[in-house]
This record gives sequence, structure tokens and C-alpha cells, in this order.
Amino acid sequence: MNFGRREFLKKVGQATITAGFAGFGLPRCVNLGTGGKSPRLNPSLENYTRLTKEWDPIFGPSIQPFSRYGGSGDFQGHLKGGAAPGIDYDVLKGTPLVPPMTSYLRQITRDDNGALYLFLVDIFNPAYAIALAHLEEILVDDRFLIGGEVMRYLGEGVKVLGRGDMVALSGNSGFGPRETGYVQPPHLHFSFHYWNRGKRTLEPLDPEKYGIDGGKPVFWDGRTTLDLEAGNRLHRLELTLKDLEEDLEQWPRTPELQGLGETLMEHYRLLGDAKEEEILDSKHFQDMRALLKSVTLEEKKYLPGTAPYTMMLKILGYSTDERQKMILTLPFMSPGLEKLYQTPVYERAATLNLIPHKK
Repeated sequence: MNFGRREFLKKVGQATITAGFAGFGLPRCVNLGTGGKSPRLNPSLENYTRLTKEWDPIFGPSIQPFSRYGGSGDFQGHLKGGAAPGIDYDVLKGTPLVPPMTSYLRQITRDDNGALYLFLVDIFNPAYAIALAHLEEILVDDRFLIGGEVMRYLGEGVKVLGRGDMVALSGNSGFGPRETGYVQPPHLHFSFHYWNRGKRTLEPLDPEKYGIDGGKPVFWDGRTTLDLEAGNRLHRLELTLKDLEEDLEQWPRTPELQGLGETLMEHYRLLGDAKEEEILDSKHFQDMRALLKSVTLEEKKYLPGTAPYTMMLKILGYSTDERQKMILTLPFMSPGLEKLYQTPVYERAATLNLIPHKK
């Protein structure tokens, strides 16, 4: 992926902004990568089933409660308890973690309390960043790290971490609360921040408001491209609708799926020749969205890995309000899809070239 000079300078300016994140609870950058231990990169189906057996099939693990927050360890609970803003997922130690968006690796560090952090920055919107904290182990190393010398890293080509790359294992690193004997209960602290360039402030955001349609993040399906600049989503939506009939023909030939597919095609035909904003304004398209949202996110009839779930990610994802610059998915792989993540990240990570090569 190459950019022209104007686009490159724009990207460098954005990437430089992210230097402002360096002070966010991450006092020092250290090399804590494991070098990619193959056995840990390939958790067995049996083990992952054990780790995830209590999870919601669409919205993943529950939020961990904590008395300091007066209840749930969600975003508001952290603010109420005076803790670093974020959410605490109640997961067992050693749960594999994946990026919730395609990312640059910005920092790996341990804070003064011994908590191990991984810090990632969105590739299209570097002012947005997430931190995964209280980790047991990091599965990526310096080969992915963009440090202070942004120009050098961009010039050599930047390794990017996709939603399908395992980057860490959850844990309980760092000191815990007094009520647990200062031992940190196993969980994943997941925080999301925006660097406000005008105010020069780091603003905490609620991750549960940046999934599809501004709702809770859901599992990625291992195939749908959600990493788009917001202005390109409508074009991708048009392409998805154009190929709808062809996609539906590939669905399994069961009566239930055939019925769902026929209803979707009816809504599509009623759309006529609608383009871009006309699509979003159409009642027929909104009926299509509502149907897919109902059978997947609400009724949970179709889980990640199924054709209707993938269609839901496309239709809802590409029609998410452009004011929402990025779409987060869960930082966990969906149970049942772990085979999609079996290749070590070092063998699959793509390189993003931001400086055009000279001919």
C-alpha cells in the first residue's frame, strides 16, 4: 500500500501526534516481547473452549465487578472509583488477545505497579489508541514497534497488526486491591483514548460506544474488512449490495437460511438504483439492517463464522455513521474460529509502506 507525497506528509503529521500518548500511564518503554513462542501462539481448541465457555456468543466475556466501583467495572464504574478509565473484562489468565482494530504497535511497558501493558494506535486514525493491561505475556516484539523516530520507521515500512493477529495473553500483572491481598484478580483492562490535538489533551472514551453502530464491540468474523477510512464506507456498502445476490447464492441450502436470503433480496430489489446517501435514507435498506441486526445481535441465531453474521458486519459496519471514525471489535477471538488465528503473527503481519519507493 503506497501513498503519494501529500498523503505521506499527512500521515506523518498524524503519526507524530501519537507521541503525546507516551505519557499515558506508561512511564517507560521496555523490550518485553517474547519473540513469539509457538506453543503459546497456538492455543488448543480444548483449552480455548475452557477459557470461553461462560462467554456471550456475540458480546464476549462479562464485565468484572469490583467493590471499589460500587458494582460493574465498566467505563462509568472506573470513573466512579477514581481508576484509570476503561473497562475490565472478566477473563481467565492466559486468554489470547487480538487487536480490536488494525494497528501500529506504539509501546510495550510495565508501570510502577508492575502491570504489563500493550499500547496500539489505529492505522487510519492515529489519534485513537487502545491499551491492553494487566497482561501475562506479550507475543510481539520490537519488529512491530514504532518508537520516537517516526520518519525512520515509516521509511522502512511499518509492520501492522491486524484483527486476526494474537498479540498478548491476559493475566493479572501488577498490584491488586487490598481486599484481595494486593493480588490482581485475573482480567483484561481495556482502555480507549483520543488525542485532542487542539486542546493537547488525552481524552478517555468508552470502548463500549465504538462498536458497530456506536454500540458494544462484537466478535470479528476473521474476514470482513472493517478497517476503512470512514469516508470510504459508503463505497464499500455499494459494492456489498451489488454483490448481494452472488453472496447469498453461496449460503448453505437450508430452509431457514434460504428464507432469510430471500427476504434480504426483496429489500434489496426495492432499493432500486439508490446510491450513497440515498441508500442510507431508504426505508428498504433500513429494514434490511434491522433484520440482520435482529437475527444476529439480538436473537443470536447466527454466530460469528456464519454467513448471516458476516453479512451483518458488512451491512451494519459500512453504514455506521461517518462521524464514528473507527469501529472496534472485541479484543478476543470468537470461540469456534480459533483456527483462523493459528499462523504466528510474525509470518502473517503485513507491511505498510508510507513512503513511495523510488523507481
